[in-house]
Amino acid sequence: MKIFLLVLLTLFCFPAVAGKILLIESYHSEFPWDKEYIQGIKSRVNVDHELVTFQMDTKRIPQSQYADKADKAWEYYQNHKPDIVLLGDDNALKYMLPKLYNEPISIVFLGINSNPRELLAEYRGQAEITGILERPLLLKNIKSISQLMQMDQGKVLVLFDSGTTSHIANTFISTQFEGALRQLKVEITTYNVETISEWKSLVTDAKKDGYQAIVIGLYHTLVDEQLNNVDANNVLSWTNQHSPIPIFGFWDFSVGQGKTIGGIVLFGESQGSAAGAIAEQILQGKSASKIPIKTGEKGKAMYSRQEAARWNLTPPSSWSAID
Repeated sequence: MKIFLLVLLTLFCFPAVAGKILLIESYHSEFPWDKEYIQGIKSRVNVDHELVTFQMDTKRIPQSQYADKADKAWEYYQNHKPDIVLLGDDNALKYMLPKLYNEPISIVFLGINSNPRELLAEYRGQAEITGILERPLLLKNIKSISQLMQMDQGKVLVLFDSGTTSHIANTFISTQFEGALRQLKVEITTYNVETISEWKSLVTDAKKDGYQAIVIGLYHTLVDEQLNNVDANNVLSWTNQHSPIPIFGFWDFSVGQGKTIGGIVLFGESQGSAAGAIAEQILQGKSASKIPIKTGEKGKAMYSRQEAARWNLTPPSSWSAID
């Protein structure tokens, strides 16, 4: 009886760590998208698991340093020996899968805009891999913007920076242009912009160039004349203050007072929650190879009261209002 009680006391006082999870972030933990998906991951994995992170910081460093960051992430992996590696966003998958594919681990990716099929086919090994895809919601956004602004036809400008995810996302939404023009009678022009000066020119000239609205994608890798990274918050604030036409967003972190009006947006928490749920299944014994790759939730409609009022727009009651 004493031995039984001692075993129970040990279990309650010293719970075993069920597993170790390493999250390799393409970006950095202060980036709103990363903050949200980390919160989502933590909401779905058991608190007994150990979660450690490595930040590749590819929003703020030049591309020439990506490979070096990947080498450091690989060293971090070797030092921690996790059971599961979560790869957050495209750069983490692109640079880390070639290093991890033959390790005896499970890999769960999230926030992936690219089609990972070729990469997964090229790097087949011991690692069991699954994950969550992310897809910008161009057609839903353009349809909502057209209805909100009562545009029977018109032109919309879509702006992205020149980062890896932006190029991939831009390529994906380009496949939807014909549908937007055919279904909605809306002409769409997209740019991948490298410098803040080019970004400012496109914004200030938008109305003169015949556009009725701007949709902001990602804006975090823009550089100034000295090739220094421009603070993303400053980019969005400047765009808000100087755009001659209403601005909307693809991601929820771009919505709010002093930012964009809103839209049908993607949000990081849903990606993290889905990836965390998969990680928990794997740590409970399910094989990652038995869990299919899925596309994340289809976004949510949200808007800023202040920004909508500023442009005399009234979003439908089905949209969630903030600030």
